[in-house]
Amino acid sequence: MIDRINKYTKLLFGILNLYILRNIFIYTTQILGIISLLSCINKLIEISNKIHNYSVIHIILMILFNIIKDIELFLPIIISLSVLCSIISLIVQNELIIILTLKKKCYQLTILIIKISIITSIFFLLILEIILSFNYLLFNFNVKKNTNYNIYIKNNRKSILIDNIYNNKIFNINIFYTTNNNRLYNIYYARMAKFVKNYWVLYDVKHLKLAKTISNNYIPICIWHTNLTPYELYIFTTNPELLSIKQLYHQINFLKKNNMDYYYYQLYMWNKLLLPINIAIIIFIIASISFRKLDTLSIKSIVINSLTVNFLFYIIHQFILYISFIVHKILPIVLISHLIILIYCIKINKSIL
Repeated sequence: MIDRINKYTKLLFGILNLYILRNIFIYTTQILGIISLLSCINKLIEISNKIHNYSVIHIILMILFNIIKDIELFLPIIISLSVLCSIISLIVQNELIIILTLKKKCYQLTILIIKISIITSIFFLLILEIILSFNYLLFNFNVKKNTNYNIYIKNNRKSILIDNIYNNKIFNINIFYTTNNNRLYNIYYARMAKFVKNYWVLYDVKHLKLAKTISNNYIPICIWHTNLTPYELYIFTTNPELLSIKQLYHQINFLKKNNMDYYYYQLYMWNKLLLPINIAIIIFIIASISFRKLDTLSIKSIVINSLTVNFLFYIIHQFILYISFIVHKILPIVLISHLIILIYCIKINKSIL
């Protein structure tokens, strides 16, 4: 008899898991739809003055990747609002009281909601990553429209300035060589370069040598051996927010090998990887607020307190990231801040544990 009761209880909790997952997924999809619509309108307003310069496909791509950028930026808030709506729905329909009477403790329900939220966030993040892997399509359209797509790359004692890039070709390339004392001694200028196999072919090259006497040479065609491929140039010219984790990881390794500053890309990569952790912390905060003194806390108080803490956490997180852009090497502060907030939430909400 006891075994049968346990079996039915497990089945009931399995249905409960699917029910909460369904609710969170539906609310997340609805909020994503609203965010996408607002992002679309915002992008159309932004390009309204020069919309005649773009083709229909180019406009669609710009809107699509702007939506992806906004969704990834606000995903912790989107998921947390979905969880809040799901919890409010359980309370309004008296389903939460029934769940708790079935020996489903508050901390078990909190862990369940966190797990479902992380699964939902990872699902949407994977979709975003797949779409971002096709961001070269937007890049190809952008370079067609931008006649001045400046790229500046500094590597130890060599600096490269490129005026434009299109279809595996670069135009107006300047290569500067300096001594250990940052004294300029060699300048190469090429009108155009074409990537062939594993090297670049430079055309119409002017070589200026700055020594005791200044010499100026003209070279019709020459070979330029460098590990700077068209793919690396494409990554350099793409906003890090529109790069996938794989592309960011590739760029970090490339910059490391060439002794270049990679912190900017590393910060974006870790920010993307930490999104599920951010979401887990925010969901824990919302669940702990909702389940703490459930019988005395009104729905209005739950909504106000949850939204306040939610946005405060988001603002603090974004502030730390922006400070990290200015002051390098403080990435661990992001992780430490998350840990402090989580410990604080557990401490003040012992009643649910």
